[in-house]
Amino acid sequence: MGHVLNIDWFRMSEPTFPPHPHAGFSAVTWMLPWSEGSFTNRDSRGDRSRIVPGSLHWTLAGSGVLHEEIPERPGVACEGLQIFVKLPERREAMAPRSFHLAPDELPTRELPGATARVLVGEFGGLSSPIPSYAGITMLHVDVHGALELAIPDAVEAFVIVLRGVGTIDGRASEPEVARSLTPGWTHRIAGRSLAMLVAWSESLPSMPFFVGPLCMFKGERLTAAQAAYARGEMGQLTPSDVRWVR
Repeated sequence: MGHVLNIDWFRMSEPTFPPHPHAGFSAVTWMLPWSEGSFTNRDSRGDRSRIVPGSLHWTLAGSGVLHEEIPERPGVACEGLQIFVKLPERREAMAPRSFHLAPDELPTRELPGATARVLVGEFGGLSSPIPSYAGITMLHVDVHGALELAIPDAVEAFVIVLRGVGTIDGRASEPEVARSLTPGWTHRIAGRSLAMLVAWSESLPSMPFFVGPLCMFKGERLTAAQAAYARGEMGQLTPSDVRWVR
């Protein structure tokens, strides 16, 4: 919805994906605070980061980068969200960058009945240090009472319940249920030990083109990204898992 192309709610205890490319968007990993395990992230531009529970890793792929994220300790379950955030067309060819926020680096706001962590964007006078270039705000909200959440005008917004049971505008909401939120409206949320991802952004100007993990607004730019990957211009990354080494 909006600049959010896809959300994969993963529960992973073994290496699953070998090194792979991304281009034209940002691949975002939000390791849920209650995850038992952590990820190791590596990319072809030299980044190596630990994604521990409650931390955020943002791979701004831009013109193209290879990355790999695997459980730090095989057999220990990691739970989190992998979120694809589309870059605006004018930013698609920018140089790849990686951003990382440890749990204590996330801007956090105490609200009546809730605690909100700002993953990206602005909320309650707080700003995430991560530039999304996509006019997007994403929050992790822990509700422990009753909360009134105002959604800005002229955006596309949604909420995903991650944990616990509560109500949104009087309707029951349970984990793994995604709901649209009304722009320009104040939504009333209630619950105990209720955790949610809330996001809003501008609408996409048009539908982008996909080829696997590459995504561009114009077909010719997508073809160029495929060719750049084939020529090795997105870098090289040796797999960590011997099963992927030929």
